[in-house]
Amino acid sequence: MLRDNIVRLAFNCKSEIEPLYDLAERYTDRSPDLADLCLIRMSELHPRYTLITVDEEDFRIYRRNKREAIPLLCPPGRR
Repeated sequence: MLRDNIVRLAFNCKSEIEPLYDLAERYTDRSPDLADLCLIRMSELHPRYTLITVDEEDFRIYRRNKREAIPLLCPPGRR
């Protein structure tokens, strides 16, 4: 889909590398993967959107802008 330009990546890790490093350091105890860090950062950049995830346990801990809860939409019964 990337080759056919059906899906385009709008998030540029290279231009967001410093904020991603900062997030990785902040949450080192949870061992976030790059995808989690990118989602946290995108939530900071686009605060009006809700994050859809099955990883409710981690994303209830993660904060955007150091103190704001990230709005989540999670499947029911996953707690």
